[in-house]
Amino acid sequence: MKSNTDIKNADAIKNAESYIEQMKQMDDKKLSKHIDLYRMQMEIAYKQNNKAAFELLYEYEKQTIIARANKD
Repeated sequence: MKSNTDIKNADAIKNAESYIEQMKQMDDKKLSKHIDLYRMQMEIAYKQNNKAAFELLYEYEKQTIIARANKD
């Protein structure tokens, strides 16, 4: 049985294009703050050896970076 985190990760990957388009409308400062928060949470997940959470946060961070890099 998949965990809630695994389901969220699959959803994030499946809907990445839509999420990135939505984030491209966000303020650059807000995107930067999201990236910082994801990195802090990834560090905690890594220390706790929580692979599923780390992978989900990595996906969120990656999508946020892509959105920020591709802003109009």
